[in-house]
Amino acid sequence: MTKIAILFTTLLLWFSYGQSQTKVIDMHIHSYTSSDFGEREQATDFYGNKGAINADIHLKETFAAFKKNRIVKAVVSGNPLSVENWSKRDSNNIVIKGILMFSADDYGMDSVKFEQMVKEKRIEIFGEIAPYYIGNTLNDFSWQPYLRICEKYDIPVAIHSAGGDPGGTYSWAPKARLSTSDPFLIEEVLVKYPKLRIYLMHSGESYYENALRLMAYYPQLYSDLGVLLWVEPMDQRYATLFLKAAKESGYLHKVMFGSDQMTWPYAIEKSIKFLNSLTFLTKQDKQDILYNNAAKFLKLK
Repeated sequence: MTKIAILFTTLLLWFSYGQSQTKVIDMHIHSYTSSDFGEREQATDFYGNKGAINADIHLKETFAAFKKNRIVKAVVSGNPLSVENWSKRDSNNIVIKGILMFSADDYGMDSVKFEQMVKEKRIEIFGEIAPYYIGNTLNDFSWQPYLRICEKYDIPVAIHSAGGDPGGTYSWAPKARLSTSDPFLIEEVLVKYPKLRIYLMHSGESYYENALRLMAYYPQLYSDLGVLLWVEPMDQRYATLFLKAAKESGYLHKVMFGSDQMTWPYAIEKSIKFLNSLTFLTKQDKQDILYNNAAKFLKLK
């Protein structure tokens, strides 16, 4: 084969690949500041891959992954300073501003400060909210003032609905219990705030059947796939079971893509590849999960 033929074939394959890739909305991205990394050792994932060494490299690698994987919108949560920094560095209007909270008083937050941040569009998604890590649930009284504000201003809520890192209860999250990640524990919130858009991050993980049942019963409830697509084989198994069940029961239209890349930006591409490898999903199913369902949930024009 001549060099010209090789070049032509390469360009053709590249063009075909680009044409076949849908735009992507990632509903689950994390941002960090230098203090989040501190002096700690680089985190290692299940497969032995080390995370980004600092916040700046992490930001650059994640933005590069956005470009490579045609991500046009991403819900970014972290401490408010990190989210603001990402927004300032975002020249393509990709970032949707979230906030990572474990406890209702994180960052000295209260309902007055929160409402002001909402009005100033410094918070566009209330989440990732992760009371699981402190042995709490979204139904706790401490979260109710925020939820009322979110319903008032039509701010979607993103709630962690999975376990955490193995052994976390023995180290940094002593009150974390797998049982508190059951999506059924937030049902009262769905009843109290019928106009509040909520999505279950990680689709309930081991409680995926409960997540799906709630999604079928409450029209305002969606889910994202989060770590189920990449973090370890057990979670990928849950992803497969959940997606098959959602497709068979007719609720795949409420499932959204989210990578939860944490300190491993490579997880974005790995998540998309795993989703695309699932042969029981049609091309349209995948396009809906990667973009269309989230566009509807977010009310994008």
